[in-house]
Amino acid sequence: MTTSGLYIEENRRKTPVVGEYDVAVIGGGIAGVAASVAAAREGVSVCLIEKENALGGLATLGLVVIYLPLCDGRGHQVIAGLGEELLKLSLRYGPGELPSCWADRKDMEKRKRQRYRVTFNPASFILSIEEFILKNGVELMYDSRFCDIHMDASDRIDTVIIENKSGRCSVRCTVAIDASGDADVAYKAGEKTVSLNTNRRSAWFFSYDGKDKRLHPLHDPLYSDLPEGAETFAGDNWMDVTRMNIESRRMILHKLKEDDSLEKGLYPLMLPSIPQLRMTRRLRSKFELDEGDSFKPFPDTVGLTGDWRRAGPVFAVPYRCLFGTRVSNLLTAGRCISVTNAMWDIARAIPACAVSGQGAGVASAVAVQKGISVGDIESAELQKKLRKQGVILDIP
Repeated sequence: MTTSGLYIEENRRKTPVVGEYDVAVIGGGIAGVAASVAAAREGVSVCLIEKENALGGLATLGLVVIYLPLCDGRGHQVIAGLGEELLKLSLRYGPGELPSCWADRKDMEKRKRQRYRVTFNPASFILSIEEFILKNGVELMYDSRFCDIHMDASDRIDTVIIENKSGRCSVRCTVAIDASGDADVAYKAGEKTVSLNTNRRSAWFFSYDGKDKRLHPLHDPLYSDLPEGAETFAGDNWMDVTRMNIESRRMILHKLKEDDSLEKGLYPLMLPSIPQLRMTRRLRSKFELDEGDSFKPFPDTVGLTGDWRRAGPVFAVPYRCLFGTRVSNLLTAGRCISVTNAMWDIARAIPACAVSGQGAGVASAVAVQKGISVGDIESAELQKKLRKQGVILDIP
């Protein structure tokens, strides 16, 4: 179906303002959760806007239930602060436990062989994240999809426009944080962005064995099962998103039939409720962190991350990756930040999203309290506050 060239004219309307906050965070995935809590802990008012009806994004609604490593694979922890707090939170109401060598912090040799990661139950994590957000004084807006922004005469975002069951409404803010996963706010604000259409169908799902009454936690007929030249999808195009959902579910059915799972009494129990997109659209600022920047120190580092794919590399995440060149009160977090395509696969992982989220959250609070642009924050002050929140900033 194509509608190229067709449009309608809508009547001008007044959009009600339903709230005023120091910081508005758009997107309730791990990055948005970390940003919201980090800002709230600095004493500013925060609203977290989420289009779904639960928090956690791909980690929970997407059933990507592996909290990837907080270490470098050589025994050194590189992520603490909210990145570690959320990892422990993922186990609060569900099965699973911390690796013993990381729980007691004594066996360095074993830590070199076993990475600091866990597998969690998504339903349990949803409950603990929501409780966590509310305990930290963050105002939640569920079922509210970001639509647009309104900017003042100085090209600052003063209002975030959303749609929900109450209709079209808006939230006023001093600073906005784009944790949408798709750089939706940055794109609407006119910042330079990069889009990829390289996403391939994916199928993480839970199944139930009707014969021995056991839950099988995860099946993932992922990229290795896809034929060469398989269809790829963009995450910022509704037709591609629809196709990816359809093809991913066809993939699940194919896997179940191919393995004779249904005949064996193995039934699908829980499917992802959001598309399992990996890399969609991100900010392109003056600086893009690259895979070749491992072990490179930056004067404006807001956190570290390892490489979940292999042991060794450690990356400092510079603050300059979190904001663009046009809008003075907009920050990004999670897979929206300014990185190269090669680095994107690292920056999008759960722990890395928590790192950039915490950096953006603390920075937003500083900007509000000082009455300055996000690009004018002094690195030393920002880093002092991040260290106080438990963030590791020094490369081991």
